[in-house]
Amino acid sequence: MPEFKLAATPYQYLPLFAKVAIERLDADCDLRSGAKLNELLDAYASTYGEKCDEQERYSANYICSRRFHDFTPAA
Repeated sequence: MPEFKLAATPYQYLPLFAKVAIERLDADCDLRSGAKLNELLDAYASTYGEKCDEQERYSANYICSRRFHDFTPAA
């Protein structure tokens, strides 16, 4: 079975909790790491009664890696 690479969801189509997490990294450069972003995604999603799926997590990490020159992706 072939593997398909995920295409990043554009920012405008992300759920609100993912947008809030990305904007939080924009406001605080000390949070600009993949690990911190993933923590924020999980925390904000739970406040909305949702769960962050793989596509949303991938898209948020992709957007942050393109938006912030000092972003370090999660290993």
